[in-house]
Amino acid sequence: MAPPLALAGPPVLEADFGAFAEAFDEDPEAEEPGPEEAELEPGPEIELGLDLRDAVEEEPPPGERLFQADTRSLRAKRSIAVRTEPRQDAPSLGTLAQDMRVTWKQAVKGPGCTAWVEIEPRGWICERYLESNWREPRVREMPLLSPGELTPGAYAHVSRRARVYASLGEARRRLRGRRVKGSVTVKLTSEVRLGRRRVWRTSEGQYIDARFLRRYTPSEFVGLGREALEGLPPLLAWAQSRTAPREPVDVREGPEATSGRKAVLAPRTVVALQGFSEDGQWARLAEDQWVASTDLHQLRAAPALADLLPGERWLDVDLTEQVLVAYEGVKPVYATLISSGMRAHETPVGVFRIWLKSAEAHMTGAAGRSRYRVATVPWTMFFQGNFALHTAYWHDRWGEPVSHGCINLSPRDARALYRWTGPEVPQGWSMAYGTGDLMGSRIRVRQGLEPTGDVPLPVAVSTAAPE
Repeated sequence: MAPPLALAGPPVLEADFGAFAEAFDEDPEAEEPGPEEAELEPGPEIELGLDLRDAVEEEPPPGERLFQADTRSLRAKRSIAVRTEPRQDAPSLGTLAQDMRVTWKQAVKGPGCTAWVEIEPRGWICERYLESNWREPRVREMPLLSPGELTPGAYAHVSRRARVYASLGEARRRLRGRRVKGSVTVKLTSEVRLGRRRVWRTSEGQYIDARFLRRYTPSEFVGLGREALEGLPPLLAWAQSRTAPREPVDVREGPEATSGRKAVLAPRTVVALQGFSEDGQWARLAEDQWVASTDLHQLRAAPALADLLPGERWLDVDLTEQVLVAYEGVKPVYATLISSGMRAHETPVGVFRIWLKSAEAHMTGAAGRSRYRVATVPWTMFFQGNFALHTAYWHDRWGEPVSHGCINLSPRDARALYRWTGPEVPQGWSMAYGTGDLMGSRIRVRQGLEPTGDVPLPVAVSTAAPE
């Protein structure tokens, strides 16, 4: 049997281009969250991770010139909405992040502002949120990610025994502080030593004793990119038991549970399938090597969308197999395992379009009588109301339906798909809406092989015979 596939590095898809104050309360009777609460999936209430509110309208002092003579770029004084037209009530295209330096096309008069500036690559911003800068333009991909990082920072779950302090001074003096209300996850920004104590500052500017934080380790799982799919046979699967997903998968000598064990496969091993038994209950990997179909997450072909355009970028999600495939037209360019909604929190089925992409978003929800809040979830792509594809830095359970309705992705998968899907998020922007001119990618969510359509859809482009 061929060894498990080993990828040389994370696959790359080609691209053309808060507050948490209410999560803490004086609650001395609160109980420590159980293990399930610590891995809660963000629910239907969404709060974007960056401030999108417009500042108070203020006129500049009389006689002040719009930009200095040596202006090479315009710096965003704060995160600010980019409008479709030069007026305050125009629809938003997205948000330019604070401190990004952009170039501009023109400035015109308009309602609600002394001058509206048309920036590159598109949209309008009121000049009061921009300032002249003598340096060259500088924009960066959001969220900011340091070399070698899987996620933009570190995250931790907060124990309900923790005291949350509003300032470092309060933490140093061990004042009363606030108690955690519900299940709370925070983003950590810096560690401070206070004698023998270690205190972490959160992205919301609060301080928490390190002993009351359980840090998450983001998953390193990654799907199959364009090159991997082109070099593999059409029938592919990840070996993973549905009943014991963390246990090795048995390879039998024949298509029966009583057949001798030939070998075992590590969970989520990628395998090529040569065929199936007559009853479809077993898949053949090679001569005298069989795996139960229930121990596989298969990339199963389904009809394409009936109105699919040539080269259109879209996503196909099979909830039964817990598999996502990204296509350009009918050509697969990315495939990976997901985690969709668990029972009673099912992911909606249908054909949708990504309407908003946000570099980071706060997510809140409820599990029974307990509330929870999850900080700054990276690479979030909303496709139906507040249902989204997004990374899940708090678990490594790909192939298992464990979410509260969203489609969870590993960090590397989420980042690759965020870059690849529409609407395009320009460099330096923290979010972007789909528009009539720049529509979001379509996503079909289905249960097994049930969608309508009339075009057979290949899973891999290679026609080479399996080894």
